[in-house]
Amino acid sequence: MRIIWGEMKKIWNWKMIAIIGVVCVMFYIMFMSYYVEYYKKGNHPQAELVTYAEELTRRYGTSITPEQVAGFIAVERASLATEAEAYFGTMPVFAAAGVYSLDDYIVIQEERWEREMTQAESDAYWTLMGEECGYLGFKLDALRHYEQGYGFRPNASANPDSFYHELSEKEQKRFDESIENGEHLSILSYWTYSNTNDYLKFFSVLLVLSVLILVSPLLVSDRHANLHYLQYSSKYGRAIIRGQLIATLLSAFALTTLLILVFGGIYSQNGTHLFWNNEINSDFNIGMYTVFRLTYGAKVLAAIAMMYVLAAGVSSFAFMLSRFSGNLITLVMKLVPVFAALVFLCDAVFNDLFEMLYNKIYLLLRVFGAEAYVSGTIAVIAFAATWFVVRREKRTDVV
Repeated sequence: MRIIWGEMKKIWNWKMIAIIGVVCVMFYIMFMSYYVEYYKKGNHPQAELVTYAEELTRRYGTSITPEQVAGFIAVERASLATEAEAYFGTMPVFAAAGVYSLDDYIVIQEERWEREMTQAESDAYWTLMGEECGYLGFKLDALRHYEQGYGFRPNASANPDSFYHELSEKEQKRFDESIENGEHLSILSYWTYSNTNDYLKFFSVLLVLSVLILVSPLLVSDRHANLHYLQYSSKYGRAIIRGQLIATLLSAFALTTLLILVFGGIYSQNGTHLFWNNEINSDFNIGMYTVFRLTYGAKVLAAIAMMYVLAAGVSSFAFMLSRFSGNLITLVMKLVPVFAALVFLCDAVFNDLFEMLYNKIYLLLRVFGAEAYVSGTIAVIAFAATWFVVRREKRTDVV
């Protein structure tokens, strides 16, 4: 245990911690901050879709009936109509376009795809969409989206052209089961799903990068200074390398936990925990069909579990590469292509995890849970190869 603790202290030195801190801050600003700062701000009508989904969840729970959807939309639309008419009666831009009621505005809204709007109509249209009118036009769009989306999955079940590829018998059975189970009655906006999905995907890349930075220098630093010769002649002898491997894995798990707590805490500002028990396969989450019955929370927990598997595989690869690198420059040259390959793996695994129409690994193998199998297999292979290197070290000639 003293060996492991000593090696972990070498891994967790202040320089590595500072470097990882800087990398995390820069990576978050460049790739992840958008999904926190603009989740419900600056994106329309996504922000309105989320707001309505939150209101529906607070009011009805995790699922909603067709009658409740229709009633909510009718009441909300009537309220928006009253608010809109106040703008129509006071703002000249609407009078110039001949818009005096919500019905007049809806005519322009529906016809904009069939004919080119006049300048006056365009001004009126975008004014109601703007901040000066409380983004009321986008609220109407969000209501229409939910109105049209509800009942989408039962209709898609009877229409094979609704899918991007022909469903296998197993896929069709899973889809039909989701309808029978009432999963489509869940309340979950596509923007919540998509936003969380992308945040997890980028977080997995950051995790890989952080683990590589933290654990890679351990062996190569010792070997560059020829410390391994002294270690082999010590009381513990060549068993030290086994302790170094354990310290590497424990450090990777500790770093994973730390990053999950930090970046999970940051993402919690979005308030998506409100949807924790809501099913992924919601009519409001159009186009998403998971191979397993998953709630939003279950998918997040599954992704976190796979992050630990990923960390184990990455740290094992890093340990092995460090063992066969004479100096840091050589190690970095080896790590660059490995990191590039791992970025592609993260995208393939975590982008639409357990989704049957979009996930790249699933579409390649067409096996339910393929992402977990592939990730686990890679981690096992990495650890087995590293363990072989550790055992071989006992017989390696140091002369």
